[in-house]
Amino acid sequence: MKLKNRVAFYFVSRLFWLMLIWGLLIGISIVLFSFFLGHNKTETPQLSISKIVEDTVVVDHNLSVSSETKEDLVKNKMWMQVLNEQGDEVFSFKKPKNVPDHYIPGELVSDYLYPAKKGYQLSTWYKTIDNQALTWVLGKPMADNNPFFYWMNNLWILSIIIIGILIALFFGKQLGAPLLYIVFWIDNLSKGMYEEPSYYLKFHSKKSRRNKAEYKTYQELTQALSGLTSTLKKNEEERRLLEKTREEWMAGVSHDLKTPLSVIKGYTVLLSAQEYDWEQEKVRHFAKTMEDRVEYMEQLIEDFNLTFQLKNDAFPIQLEQKDLVIVIKDILEQLKTLPESKNKQFSFETNREPIFLNIDTKYLKRALENLIANSIKHNPPATKIKIILHEDLSHPRQIRVIIEDDGIGMDQETIENLFDRYFRGTSATSNNSGTGLGMAIAKQIIIAHGGDIEINSKLQLGTQCNITFPIE
Repeated sequence: MKLKNRVAFYFVSRLFWLMLIWGLLIGISIVLFSFFLGHNKTETPQLSISKIVEDTVVVDHNLSVSSETKEDLVKNKMWMQVLNEQGDEVFSFKKPKNVPDHYIPGELVSDYLYPAKKGYQLSTWYKTIDNQALTWVLGKPMADNNPFFYWMNNLWILSIIIIGILIALFFGKQLGAPLLYIVFWIDNLSKGMYEEPSYYLKFHSKKSRRNKAEYKTYQELTQALSGLTSTLKKNEEERRLLEKTREEWMAGVSHDLKTPLSVIKGYTVLLSAQEYDWEQEKVRHFAKTMEDRVEYMEQLIEDFNLTFQLKNDAFPIQLEQKDLVIVIKDILEQLKTLPESKNKQFSFETNREPIFLNIDTKYLKRALENLIANSIKHNPPATKIKIILHEDLSHPRQIRVIIEDDGIGMDQETIENLFDRYFRGTSATSNNSGTGLGMAIAKQIIIAHGGDIEINSKLQLGTQCNITFPIE
C-alpha cells in the first residue's frame, strides 16, 4: 500500500475507533443511569398526587385538604407541601423537620433525581387556583436510605470525563507522536544536527518505536529521513575534512613557493645592485639557480592542477591500446639517467610479450615513474629495484605490475599516509625536494584506469608495490 493511502487508512481507522469507544461509553452511561435511577425509585405510592391536587380547596384564601386525604397521607407515611411561585411554602401536612419550607430553582429537580441525597422521594404537580400558580410536593421517606447511589452517580460522571480525557490523549499520541517525531527530526536537520531527535531516542528504543503501528505507517518516510541524515552527516564530515586538507595544502604550498621565491628574489637583488659588477660566469650560475627554482614552482602548480582534476573527476584521460612491456622499458631507460640511479641495480621481468592494455600512456607513465622514482630516491646505493609485469589469464583476468626493492623500507605510519596529498616521508636518506603530491597523483591515475594499488613494506627489509589492472 502506498504511503498516502496507508496514512489515510490509518487516520480514518483511528477516528472510527474513537467514535466507537465514545458510543460505547455513552451507551454504558445510559444503562447505568437507568439502573441507579430505577434502583432509587421506591414503590409507587397508593395515594395519587393528582387526587390530592383535586381534593385541595381554598377557604378564605387558605388552602386545606379533606380529612380522608389526611388519613391516607398518615396511612402511607407521606407528607405534602404546597409552594407559591417564589418557592415558599403556603401549606403543609405532616412535613418532617428536615424538609425545607423554601426551594430555590432546580432544587426540586435535584431532590427528585437523587432521592438518596436527602433520604426521601418527591413527586410534584403544578396547577393554578384562583390566579395563583401553585406547586404540590408529595414526599415519602425512602425504604433504603443509602447515599452510595448518589455518590456513585457523581463518581460515574467524573469517571466519564476522566476516561474521555485519557482516550483523547491516547489517540492524540497515536496520531501525533509519529508526526512530532518526524517534525523534530526535520528541525534537527535544518539546524545542522544530523541525527534522530535525542528526546525520542532517550525514552523509546529505535527497535520498539519502529515496531509500533503508528510508526510503521510512516516507514518509507522515516527510512528516507534516515538515508538523508546519513548522507548529510557524511557530506558534512567530508566538507570538514576537505577544509582541513585545503588548509594544509595552502600552508604547504605557501611554504614551498616561499622558499624558491626567496631564492629568486635574493639573486635578482644581487644582480640589480649597482655596487656589484658580477662576472659572466657568476651571472650564469645565478640564472641557472633561478631557472631551477622556477621549474620547481611550475611543477608544483602543475601537480596541484592535476590532483584537483583527479579529485573532481575532471581527468582528461584518453585511452588507447598499448603494449605495457614497451611502456615500462621506456620508463626504466629514462629513470636510469637520474643522478640518484647511480650504484642502483635494476631488473625487469615479464611472463609474456607483448601485454596490451587500454591506457592513457602520458598519465600512466607518470604514475609508474612516480612509484619507481620513489624507490630510487629514498633508498641508499646498491639497492636492487625489480619490476615484474605479469598477465594473469585466470578468472578474473588481470595484469599485475610489481615494483619491489630491498631498501630501507617504511614504518606503518608512513605506509598509512603514503598516498595522502602533501605527505613526505621523514627518513634521513629521503630526498624531500619533490612537491609531496607524486604518490597521491600516482594512485589517482591508477584508480582512473580501473586499477588498484597496495603497499607492503618493513623497515630494513624493503618495499613492495602491487598494482593490478582488470582485463575487459
